[in-house]
Amino acid sequence: MTKFGFWIALVLLLGSTACVDQISFPLEKTESQRLIVSGLITDLEGPHRIYLSQTTASNRPPIRVNGYLTQNDAPRPVQNARVTIWGNGQPILGESFQEVRPGEYEWKPVQRLQVGISYFVQIEIGGKTYRSTPQVMPSISGEDALSFSFERARIADNPDAAQLILKTELTLPQATGEYYLRWAVEEAFFWDLTFFPNPFNKAPPNCIVFAYPDPERITLVNGKVLNRPGGKSTQVIAQRLVDQSFLSRHYFMVNQLSITKEAYTYWERVREVVNNSGSVFDSPPAAIRGNLSNINDPKEVVLGFVEVAKSRETRIFTTRGDVPYFLEKVCEYIPGKRYDQYLPTCLSCSAFPNSTEEYPAWWFRD
Repeated sequence: MTKFGFWIALVLLLGSTACVDQISFPLEKTESQRLIVSGLITDLEGPHRIYLSQTTASNRPPIRVNGYLTQNDAPRPVQNARVTIWGNGQPILGESFQEVRPGEYEWKPVQRLQVGISYFVQIEIGGKTYRSTPQVMPSISGEDALSFSFERARIADNPDAAQLILKTELTLPQATGEYYLRWAVEEAFFWDLTFFPNPFNKAPPNCIVFAYPDPERITLVNGKVLNRPGGKSTQVIAQRLVDQSFLSRHYFMVNQLSITKEAYTYWERVREVVNNSGSVFDSPPAAIRGNLSNINDPKEVVLGFVEVAKSRETRIFTTRGDVPYFLEKVCEYIPGKRYDQYLPTCLSCSAFPNSTEEYPAWWFRD
């Protein structure tokens, strides 16, 4: 088995509103498990989240699932960790992350974090202490003007795939010198569940689905290269195949992040790995060191990155009338069709990995 034969899902936090991307790339199967840490701390209200997991390893024991011992190479969540936030070298008293799901730690600050202050995250697990490199919260950002278009393109084996192209016309900050920007895009759409006839004419519950339209796209801007204070720059920030999720209102939530030079360099390297051919001449992803370390064992390899970033959020939505293509209603009720012949996503909103029956507070404000 070669070092490119195994895949990990490196969970990357891309926004303070639970924006999480999943980027997959090959990783060698080491002798022992490695800690994966991903997170984003911004100047927004939060909640902010840190995700902890462990990679596969040749010595990883199987786990018991439904009474059976099971072995797989997927990352496993790390539970019962203590995660705290530090500012200017001191712990922020009374402020710590709470584990809300296995491996997912959440924190909503009493007060927003401030630009110009140095922050880092400390993680304590099983007698070991890990810290992210201190980063100063950036102070400047650009301004996004979002737009979308529908286009046909060859994608994989489909010569005429319909897709949405999401762009921003970025107004650059009125600044020269070093600043670095990154975009994270999340989507939310209303999904029509099947309305089965019933004596009370009761409609199915609402279903709002959250997902990521283009999780492996990494859009970066280096202000030092552009060197155009207040100028314009058009960036493609997501591409999305058109499907039945466009039958109703479909939101794209864009989070522009002003990041540190260290974070910019890390994301450049990740983008290189994601886009490479996977040949034996490419640099292995294990060479990408994040910004976390074991304070008592600097040689331990820790994967992932915790960012400190200034954030600016923007939203745009489409409706059925915007889509220039025919879309079949896959969940429409058909008399005589058995219940078990409908797709699971037509019967229950919970069939989607990340969904809710509650509208977000901003849903009807835009």
